Amino acid sequence: MADKTRIVVTGMGAVTPFGVGVSTFWENIVAGKSAVRQTEDELLRTWAPVVAAARDFDPARYLDKKQIQNSDRFTQMGLVAAAEALRDAGFGDGGAFGPYERDRIGISIGCAFGGVQTLEEGANRLASGRSTRVGPRLVPKSIPNAAAAGIAMRYGIRGPVMTYSTACASSANAIGEASYWLRLGEIDMALVGGAECLFSPAILAGLRAAGALATEGPEDFGAWSRPFDKRRTGMVMGEGAAVLVLETLERALERGATIYGELVGYGTSNDAYHETSPDPSGHGAKLAMARALRSAGLGTDEIDYVNAHATATPAGDIAESTALRDMFGPRIDEIPVSSIKGAVGHMLGTAGAIESIACVKALETGWLPPTLNCDDKEDIAPRDVVANQSRRADIRTALSSSFGFGGQNGVLIWKKAEI
Repeated sequence: MADKTRIVVTGMGAVTPFGVGVSTFWENIVAGKSAVRQTEDELLRTWAPVVAAARDFDPARYLDKKQIQNSDRFTQMGLVAAAEALRDAGFGDGGAFGPYERDRIGISIGCAFGGVQTLEEGANRLASGRSTRVGPRLVPKSIPNAAAAGIAMRYGIRGPVMTYSTACASSANAIGEASYWLRLGEIDMALVGGAECLFSPAILAGLRAAGALATEGPEDFGAWSRPFDKRRTGMVMGEGAAVLVLETLERALERGATIYGELVGYGTSNDAYHETSPDPSGHGAKLAMARALRSAGLGTDEIDYVNAHATATPAGDIAESTALRDMFGPRIDEIPVSSIKGAVGHMLGTAGAIESIACVKALETGWLPPTLNCDDKEDIAPRDVVANQSRRADIRTALSSSFGFGGQNGVLIWKKAEI
């Protein structure tokens, strides 16, 4: 990012366990509420006793019957989040993009798995002997790029349309990689983010077998996701989609767009250590942070807030804390560091995008999102994890980390809008 082309956020959209809309998400986050509840589906409860589900999301309120019939739930969420982001950026639902040609608009979406519910439904149909056939839409509904392709088709966007599948780092990588397109002048605008819904027996059973899911906790189900807390037992699965509109500052100012924040840094790396476990030394995570800082032209003393990945897995939280201490030194105990996963669970491929929106909103509003359920902080964790309650803070820069299975690391640095 050495060319210093300034890239700004002009629109945001989200579907989260709190409901549809960025304002709904942010108001609940700042209020310190948790969307984690007991799993409604008894079969899924076998492996995941609690989840953070978007219970109030009804695609029929936003999409027509054909769109619903031809798409999986994760795509439906992606379409709704993208529509909100475009409206927020001053573009209409019909795809009136003002000065931008559809050939010069890009889409970059992160997704770890794709339409697993559609795929599992088809597999069950064949295994049960009910039929020897599945629907002709099974593959296009279930492939990971279905959400990005669906957004492109809805709006006639013909620029680069890419899907990044790097586990929990997927949407952080999707956002960072799309920034290169803007810097290279390949496009004029990008829709970036993530979409994920993994409420499937096979996926949840696999995550439980890997020791990743919380399988026990307090009577209060909302307290099961416990980032940085000594009593954490694993992550709580969430679902949803988050989309941001990125433009160069010059073009955004030309069209009179509202500017919410600026993307100033991006770094990525791999642990090269294990299929599921993070490198306990934190070396790969630190490398991604260092690359993000270098691309932003910032020193560690210029970061005012860290939005941590912190999924509430014992190994993951400790490795991240180790990386932060190695990267920032003693100053990490002076920086507020929080994780929103106590509130919305782990949205996997959407995590980096919804946490980016949290960073942008923190910079815009001056409110730091809390780390819920951190009542007895792990000793190695940063001193200030904004435990349980949001608070006011005048911050100018925010670093957002995403770390995933396979050792994937993606780090983004956001800056307060200063024009």
